[in-house]
Amino acid sequence: MFEFVTPQRMFRYRQLRSLVILVILTVAMFQDDPRPGPSGRGLVLLCGVVLAAAAWVAMTLRWGAPRWQPYTVGACMVVGIALTVAQHGGIAGCYALAAVTIATASLPFRTAAIMTGTGAVLLAGTHAILGAPLETVVIWAGAMLLVLLLGTIRRERAASAAALADEQAKAAALAERARLAREIHDVLAHSLSALSLQLETAAALLERDRAADAAVIVDRAGRLARDGLTETRRAVSALRGDPVPLPELLRELTADHEFALVGTARELSAETGLALYRTAQEALTNVRKHAPGSAVAVRLEYGAADVRLTVRNHGPAGPPTTGLSSGYGLTGLRERAELAGGSFSAGPTDDGWLVDVRMPG
Repeated sequence: MFEFVTPQRMFRYRQLRSLVILVILTVAMFQDDPRPGPSGRGLVLLCGVVLAAAAWVAMTLRWGAPRWQPYTVGACMVVGIALTVAQHGGIAGCYALAAVTIATASLPFRTAAIMTGTGAVLLAGTHAILGAPLETVVIWAGAMLLVLLLGTIRRERAASAAALADEQAKAAALAERARLAREIHDVLAHSLSALSLQLETAAALLERDRAADAAVIVDRAGRLARDGLTETRRAVSALRGDPVPLPELLRELTADHEFALVGTARELSAETGLALYRTAQEALTNVRKHAPGSAVAVRLEYGAADVRLTVRNHGPAGPPTTGLSSGYGLTGLRERAELAGGSFSAGPTDDGWLVDVRMPG
C-alpha cells in the first residue's frame, strides 16, 4: 500500500537533501586546489566556506523571520562568487546555484528572477575575467537560468496541485451538503407531510364533534411521529457510515406486500444500502398514492458484483410518468443511485409500473 506523502514531509525531505549536498560540496572544496587552510589564501577560502555553509544552512532551514530570507540567499550567492574568485574557478559556483534553487522555491518570482539574473551575470563575468573557456562561462550562466526555470515550473505545478486539491475539497463539501439535505428532505417529506394530513383530519373531526374518530386519528399521528423519529435515527446512522440492515428493513417495509430475497445477503456500504431502501420506500409510497390496492412485488437480488432492487405493481392504474409522490421524485432517485455508482430506471409496464435500480456491492 502506498503511503500518502504530505507537503510537510516533502519539505523536510528537500531540506535534508539540501544539507546532504552541502556536506558533499564542502568535502569537495577541501579536496580542490587551492585548499582551505589555516593561513594565506587557504584561510581566506576557509572563512569563505564557513560563511557560505552558514548561509546555506540558514536559507535551507529558513532561520529567522521571512524577511531575512532574501539576505541569506543573497549572502550564499555572493560568497559563492567570491570563492570562485579566490579559487580561480573551481566548483564554488555551486553555492550560487544552491542560492538560486532556494530563491525560486521560497521567494517571490520577481525577486528570484532579479537575483538569478544578477548572479548569472556576475558568475559568468567572474569566469570570463579569470580566463575560463567560453563554454565554461556559458555553462555556469546557463545553469543558473535553468535552475530558475525548473524551480518556477515546479512552483507553478505545486500551486496548480494546491488549487486543484482546494477545488476538490470544496466539491466534496458541497456533495456532502447535498447528501445531508437529501436525507433530511426525504425523512421530513415522508413523516411531516403524513403527520400534517392526519392532524388536519383530526382537527376537522373535532369541529364536527367526532372526538372518538379524532382520537383514532391522533393516535395514528403519534405512530407516524414515532416512525419519523426512527427514520431520522436510521438516516443519521447511515450518514455516519453505519451499515444498513437492508433485508430486515425491506421485510418491515413490505409487511403487506410480496418480498423476495435472491442470493446471499451481505453487508453493503451505508450509501448503497440507504439508496436502495429509499428507492423501495419511495416506490411503495407512490403505489399507495396512485394505485391503491394493487399487488406489489419487491425483489432484492444479490449478484456477484452488484445488488438489484425491483419494485413492481400490478393493476389497472399505474403511477403517472410525472414522477414519484415525495422526496425528489424520479429525478431524486436517479441522482441518488448515480451518486452511489449505480443506475436507476422506472416506467410503465403492460399492467402497472416497474422501478429497477442496480448498485455496485
